[in-house]
Amino acid sequence: MMTKKTTLLACAFLTVLCAAPVLAARLGYDPKADPFEQYHDAIALANAQNKLVLIVAGGDWCSWCYVFDRFVERDADVKRGLEDGFVVVKVYIGDENYNEQFFEQLPRAYGAPHLWIVSPERVVLASQPTGVFERNKRTYDKQEFLSFLERWNAHGAHRHAERLSQTP
Repeated sequence: MMTKKTTLLACAFLTVLCAAPVLAARLGYDPKADPFEQYHDAIALANAQNKLVLIVAGGDWCSWCYVFDRFVERDADVKRGLEDGFVVVKVYIGDENYNEQFFEQLPRAYGAPHLWIVSPERVVLASQPTGVFERNKRTYDKQEFLSFLERWNAHGAHRHAERLSQTP
């Protein structure tokens, strides 16, 4: 006969087991997605919206990917900074799919999550490990990350102004 404590532990274990795929799907890293299709769609959207593309490499196996997701979702300034200047593409990298053909076209990354900023003209403007933004062991430094976004948002705005000045 199961004790009440054993029953509670079994229920807790099953809850965690069932919740893991939901949390992973919410992160947006899909090992079955075609990263080239994701990239081309993002380039088209970035071009139409005069934004840059931010590629984020990661996966549901990556604890800092969860931290990054929470950091963006819970901070309105950070979320707005990303939405205002970037089309964000999350590309899975991990045991389920290393997406070698896609990632070999980008500067090498040594960890996840990793960020690349790409212009709508498909020029890689930056390759940025996220470790430089880490604060403690549970979050990112908001001011450092916002400064990073602002530098690139300014670059995107400058590019947009140049395109407008060239329009007859």
